[in-house]
Amino acid sequence: MKGKIFIIDDDKELTDLIELILLKEDYEVRKFYSGKGVLEAISRQKPDLILLDIMLPDQNGLQLCEKIKSNKETATIPIIVISVRKDEYDILNAFSFGCADYITKPFNEKILLARIKACLVYKTPASYASTYCHPAWDCETNELLINNTITFDSLEIFPDKYSASINKNDINLTPLEFKLLYLLVRNHGKVFRRSQIFDQIYENDYSRGDRSIDILINRLRKKLGSYGNWLETVYGIGYCFRRKN
Repeated sequence: MKGKIFIIDDDKELTDLIELILLKEDYEVRKFYSGKGVLEAISRQKPDLILLDIMLPDQNGLQLCEKIKSNKETATIPIIVISVRKDEYDILNAFSFGCADYITKPFNEKILLARIKACLVYKTPASYASTYCHPAWDCETNELLINNTITFDSLEIFPDKYSASINKNDINLTPLEFKLLYLLVRNHGKVFRRSQIFDQIYENDYSRGDRSIDILINRLRKKLGSYGNWLETVYGIGYCFRRKN
């Protein structure tokens, strides 16, 4: 077997077709027609890759993607979004949630297989981990690399736990959101160009665009609540984290 792939899509006809394509290529396949039971299945038998539709009957597929990417044990699983949505915003938004690739429906069978192979073969565990795991962990050895807490008033950032909290309440951050927050906070007051942020958190993966940084910043601001305005836009240049009085 080349690898285990989970297909999560409520379109039974399409899911059966993808399963047939993958079985012919000697992949092991498991199908889900909603988000129900997916996280439990992943915890029992982690797949090598996930094919995920955005529009599931019981939840938004990106919410499921966020849950997978927010868990250190599953954050390095490549997720390819397969969707009928073709707008630039939808595609960039999916990348900001941590997906590895985005394929629009209808798709070409050969292109689907090539992109699956790219995620499984060309992205080595180390390089994939460097993109989707935070700087505090060595995702190959699972060893703690940094052990400190960064505190600004009631905002606390825990690099060792890959998490942050406000007033002791955990903020549910995706790996990319954490990498962005950690980058800006540990360089308090320093202005980063979008291209610099892009290189730091995406590891020079130019399949995404600079606008994905703007989307990620906006999502992070919402999650930070009253601290969101500490993520400062420096017009014409980029972003910085600056404490407000």
